[in-house]
Amino acid sequence: MSATVRHLAAVPTDQAAQAGWDAPVPVGTNTAAPPPFPLHVLPGWARDMVEAVAVFTQTDTSMAAGVLLSVLSTCGARRLVVEGKPGWREPVNSYVAAVAGPGERKTPVHGAMTRPLFQAQKQMADQVKPLVEQEAARRDIAQRAAEQARATAAKADADKRDAATAEALAAVLAVEEITVPTMPRLIIDDHTPEALVSRMAENGGRIAVISDEGGIFDTLAGRYSGTPNLDPYLKGYSGGHLSTDRQTRAGETIEDPALTVGVMTQPAALRKFGSNAELFGRGLPARFWFIMPRSLAGYRDQDSPPVPASVADRYESTVRTMAVTLAGWDEQRVLTLTAEASRVRAAAAATIEEQLRPGGALHDVREWANKLFGAMLRLAGLLHLAHHPTDAWQRQISDDTMSQAAQVTAWLIAHYQAAVALVHGDPAGETAHDVLAVLVAKDMRTFTRRELHRRVQRKLPRAEQVMSVLATLAQHGWVRTTAEGDYELHPVAHTYINGAAPTGR
Repeated sequence: MSATVRHLAAVPTDQAAQAGWDAPVPVGTNTAAPPPFPLHVLPGWARDMVEAVAVFTQTDTSMAAGVLLSVLSTCGARRLVVEGKPGWREPVNSYVAAVAGPGERKTPVHGAMTRPLFQAQKQMADQVKPLVEQEAARRDIAQRAAEQARATAAKADADKRDAATAEALAAVLAVEEITVPTMPRLIIDDHTPEALVSRMAENGGRIAVISDEGGIFDTLAGRYSGTPNLDPYLKGYSGGHLSTDRQTRAGETIEDPALTVGVMTQPAALRKFGSNAELFGRGLPARFWFIMPRSLAGYRDQDSPPVPASVADRYESTVRTMAVTLAGWDEQRVLTLTAEASRVRAAAAATIEEQLRPGGALHDVREWANKLFGAMLRLAGLLHLAHHPTDAWQRQISDDTMSQAAQVTAWLIAHYQAAVALVHGDPAGETAHDVLAVLVAKDMRTFTRRELHRRVQRKLPRAEQVMSVLATLAQHGWVRTTAEGDYELHPVAHTYINGAAPTGR
């Protein structure tokens, strides 16, 4: 049963039934906003920041929390793996896309939460820059010497040619022995699939696509090519072998690549991405955690307090230190579960398995839901890192953290179902829901078609459009005609719309 249907079932309908009304049927896909993020699963340094950013920007906590998951993923990707049981390990990198319309303050939320990653990237670049400049100078000098040695060998007399050739070859080999380090990077923004692979190879097999725009969806839809290379995104999620074919050097193979995606996008981009048959067939949308934050437009406090400096400083310091520390590792650490955590995981997994059966809540989204078993472990790893940012790799994942991961998994399910409803929703139903909200907001318990038209003429300029919407609302039981030929609104409409409307975080 959907959240909307449960909500309607809870509305007192005795009075409506006495007036001859039947229970109405929900219209549109936005009638039941998915729940806010369960903030209690986060440690103080992260929870305070998510909540403060949400208050300052007047946005749903789900938006900032979704970005936080990407931040933690960027830090831990290819450095930490979670062992669910012997023989089964999951990396902690994640693909997160927060979906919200224009004007929903995505950029300030994204900027506040990701700022310490850029700080960490700059700190690492500043540390290695002198060595890069030194080795680049040495290589340049060696290349000049090799060119001169080749020229000398080419002009040498026959009796001196062998020795000169040997010197030239030695000079060329000396150039190849000098490796100029690449500037370390945690993050890239706009990219082609080929550039993505190159950056991953240069950074030890991992990189994060972090952006407050949904350009990655344009890339995957073929902006740079009619048939985009999906391998970096498919294998970057699950690991394996990813081969590169670079113009500047011989092809390489990245073992167990780890890609993080943390982007903001708009509903139109999600519809295009989610309805692409080729991408769906390759299983790419099933790898994403889509976050559908509630819009608080119309309910926002325009004088909301800024993020306290102490909260921002603590958050930025924690993330920056964590990112720099883990970036310096050369090997993975395996996070194991305590015995009790294993039992919690198994119980949560059994519930998911049951919901995958025909008629179950997850059966219709099983392509995505089949990955929830691994997603729950990834979440456990990310939450474990959040709770123990300085020594997570020296501790086992506890039953409390595993339980928290199960709660976040339930949150992800609700948001994914909302995303599916958006992708495959009925535009007529969406319009009908919007008109129903106008009727409630203007307290139009009885009204004429012309009165309604005046209220919605910007959205529905033609009379036949209004008639079509009224027909939809009547079919769903929200309005009915009176003996005088006017319309009246179902008595539960006010409770229904106001109950679904955002009234806070």
